[in-house]
Amino acid sequence: MIRTNNKRVALYARFSSDNQRTESIDAQIRAMTTYCEQNGYTIVKTYVDEAKSATTDRRPSFQQLIKDSNNHEFDILLVHKLDRFARNRYDSAVYKRELKKNGVTVCSVLERFSDGPEGILMESLLDGMSEYYSQNLSREVFKGMTETALQCKHTGGIPALGYDVDPVTRKLVINPYEAEIIRLIFDMFVQGFTYNQIIAELNRQGFKGKHGRELKKNCLHEILKNEKYKGTYVYNRTASKNADGRRNSHLKKPREEQIVIPGGCPAIVSEETFDKAQKKLQANKRLGGSNKAKELYLLSGKVFCRECGYAMHGNHHGYNESGVKLTTYRCPSRRKDCNNKEINRGYLEEYVIWLLEREIFNSKALRRLVKAIEARSGAIVTNIEDDRERIDRAVAEIEVQLKNVADAVASGLLSEALITRLNELENEKNRLITEKAHLNGEMSGHMVDIDTKYILGEYAKLKKTPSHPAYREYIQNFIDSISIGRYTVYITLKTGLDVFPELNKTYEARRQVIYEKFYGNDRASSCKQSADRCG
Repeated sequence: MIRTNNKRVALYARFSSDNQRTESIDAQIRAMTTYCEQNGYTIVKTYVDEAKSATTDRRPSFQQLIKDSNNHEFDILLVHKLDRFARNRYDSAVYKRELKKNGVTVCSVLERFSDGPEGILMESLLDGMSEYYSQNLSREVFKGMTETALQCKHTGGIPALGYDVDPVTRKLVINPYEAEIIRLIFDMFVQGFTYNQIIAELNRQGFKGKHGRELKKNCLHEILKNEKYKGTYVYNRTASKNADGRRNSHLKKPREEQIVIPGGCPAIVSEETFDKAQKKLQANKRLGGSNKAKELYLLSGKVFCRECGYAMHGNHHGYNESGVKLTTYRCPSRRKDCNNKEINRGYLEEYVIWLLEREIFNSKALRRLVKAIEARSGAIVTNIEDDRERIDRAVAEIEVQLKNVADAVASGLLSEALITRLNELENEKNRLITEKAHLNGEMSGHMVDIDTKYILGEYAKLKKTPSHPAYREYIQNFIDSISIGRYTVYITLKTGLDVFPELNKTYEARRQVIYEKFYGNDRASSCKQSADRCG
């Protein structure tokens, strides 16, 4: 039975994430309850924080007890040991002072201090020792984790999407189902699809993330930046916590402080695909708000200033006398050191569409393009077939020599020279087989089948909804870049195939010609003032 002497006590128990045992909480509360019974205290509240470190004050129950102390709900805050209260000297001093202002004394079951100077000194020493223990433990844990990382083993937590952890080796292994998700994300991204389109496709196919959770758009950026997917093991990448004990996962440590081991884990995507994704991420970063714009700019990401090289952004100038919205593509450094003019968005986009329809989106142009691609593809494939035949002949010769060596060994003519020759022949045979496999992959990449009806059909279908992002993505597949000079525009169109970049063509047009193309000489002259203003 609990005796009372009018002292109201609140109990506080905690265990940290490095000691995941709920029994620890029970033991703490049991010891504190016994202490209260022996001293005749009345227990009025119990606060518990599970898996929370005392090096930070971001503990829900701890913050609640501080708030409750303002209402004078208890006289004593009892802990099993002072390190349950805090392992940070600053937090310990600040919150003890806060509690003292509210008439609350912090007491420990296992540590007793006098009220004199000696007690204050002893308590401060214990606070310092708790903080030392915490930091030293963190350092020792990091040393162990670093050794684990150097062996390319999993260092804990949930593995990245696409991987599982081998229970024996503790190394990452590919999860076939999740790896399919990763490959689809990378493939769609490098083809120009937006995050929303990628997530929509993943949901359409019914893909789920870890533990069956639905994939969200905000996870895509981290997936596309994760070097593990190209086979590079990386550890200690995220910056350390700040003075408040908070960590910003977007801040990274300098590369020299990270553990980076190429080939340290199995690759899910090729290094070429990963590098393409990084270039596109960097390009999107330079675009700033274009991806967030409420209005669709058809050529965003493709228009560059010829004077300074910056990507030109969409810009809104208000409305003209007829109520038509005036928008342009504008160089972001124009106000500082670039004297290039901005260009009317409507004029430029209509001209580019007209050029695409003249050079690509018609049956005659596509047939001409297909013929050029087939000519280049045929020549390359012929050369590859010649190389494959050469390799087949060389492998056949090596197999004859291997049989002769094997017969010699079988007849008892075993010698060190024969063994050396046998190894040389096997190595050469393996090298040739690898070379042939590479040629097979190269050949499949150059055997291009272009469906002209599909290209024209897709274009006709998407053109009916020009405000849809899919229309922009489709158009941009056939645009390499648009360089805007002060008086001349250079538009480089491409086939939509990366296999034959030499087929890309650049078309040059003066700005005034672009205006006249759609508005005629009279109209172009009459709106010259507006044209000068908008480029």
